[in-house]
Amino acid sequence: MASQHPRLRGRHPAAQRIYRSSQVRYAPGAGGDTEISCCVKYSVFGFNVLFFLIGFALLLIGVWAQIEKNNIYSHLNKASKLYLDPTWILLVVGLITFIIGFSGCVGSLRENTSFLTFYSSLLGLLLIAEFAGAVFAYACRDQLDTYIRNLLNDVVIGYRDDPDLQVLIDTMQESWHCCGINGADDWDRNTYFSIAAREVSSPEAGGVPFSCCLNSSQLAFKNFFCGHGVRLKEHAQNSLNTIYTDGCLPNCSYG
Repeated sequence: MASQHPRLRGRHPAAQRIYRSSQVRYAPGAGGDTEISCCVKYSVFGFNVLFFLIGFALLLIGVWAQIEKNNIYSHLNKASKLYLDPTWILLVVGLITFIIGFSGCVGSLRENTSFLTFYSSLLGLLLIAEFAGAVFAYACRDQLDTYIRNLLNDVVIGYRDDPDLQVLIDTMQESWHCCGINGADDWDRNTYFSIAAREVSSPEAGGVPFSCCLNSSQLAFKNFFCGHGVRLKEHAQNSLNTIYTDGCLPNCSYG
């Protein structure tokens, strides 16, 4: 018969069973539950609640933008020159962020091994994808330069034909303080801003979009007519004080 542990001698049998159970449960390598620091647990939970809310917000914005786009621009028959619809990008990014945040919240709060494994796997896949994307962008930087140049040229040509193109180019020109791909004269490729459009009395002939105007993003009320006719000979001297003259492509740094 095995000798009894000194701490159990003279104790009630029920107390002896509780003691043995606790020793087995917390013994190293026994495969029992492990205690997680409350600080770590709730820090991870709080971080993933933020992820969860951001993902949910992106999903709502993406759905709203898709519905509004279909309602307002349903009369447009021309296909978008963008290879990826920005609203779908919002939806995909929002869904991925939502799933990561949800699995992290449940896994950390409930200490659920399955959810934590799924959560860590997703983060690992995202890290690998980002690294692979960076390597691919560096290896194919010449092809990417040609691709981006052609894409931006399509954006300039189709500026008035698709709402997504307008938002993209206006945001880019206002944020980067630039105009056109290589300069303001690139807008002569657009039907509406071409100097040749003077023959049909277009008010935008020889002009540029309002987003090319200096400090347009800082104005409380945007002047949508500030770029009209600035590339015409009679206004050439004033254009330097009115619009950005640098192109946007040099500002597009990717490698």
